[in-house]
Amino acid sequence: MKKLLVLGAVALFGAMNAQKNTVLVGGNISYTTDKTTNNTSTFNAEQKSDQFSFTPQVGYQFTDNFTAGVRLGINTLKATSTINASGFNSDLETKENFFQYGVFGRYTIPLNETFAVFGELDLFASNGKRTTPINNPGPVVNYSESKTTGYGVLFTPNLFINFKNSFGLNFNIGGLGYTNEKVKDTDIKSNAFGFGFGKGVTVGISKNFGTK
Repeated sequence: MKKLLVLGAVALFGAMNAQKNTVLVGGNISYTTDKTTNNTSTFNAEQKSDQFSFTPQVGYQFTDNFTAGVRLGINTLKATSTINASGFNSDLETKENFFQYGVFGRYTIPLNETFAVFGELDLFASNGKRTTPINNPGPVVNYSESKTTGYGVLFTPNLFINFKNSFGLNFNIGGLGYTNEKVKDTDIKSNAFGFGFGKGVTVGISKNFGTK
């Protein structure tokens, strides 16, 4: 049996009805929980994960079409695995905490007074920490901690719908990205390309703020 809950809200405050000399203050926030259970007559198993992400950003609209600024990112993940069987019990926990910081550029094309499209390019560096269980026999579970550094680039196309007074919703259906990560004090490295169009929808709220 599997249960999945996803909650998301994007752009706490933002500038999207692109106007020259305005300020964008916004961000993304999301929470995802996933639970899977497998119960039989001989054992009970449960896997659960909780993931939280918050990405604030501040930018300045240099022209009616172009915005640039800085962004931060906080990502946390907690995953637990529990198995109860005759003569065997296991509780394992994995934790991940990542911090990102970088810059972004956004180019907006208004379609009419209600609709606009924009593409956003993000460049970022990251630091993280993982705590994972070591698979060893016996009732005592030992844990291994590793720290990582990395960098990445992400491009996302978006649709904006303006409802009233520069207040509206942003929509994107994925993006294209690349990340590079290295585990500190080791030779372990990883490179990943991501192509996620059509696999999910992100909805955001935006508001334009002028500097006058």
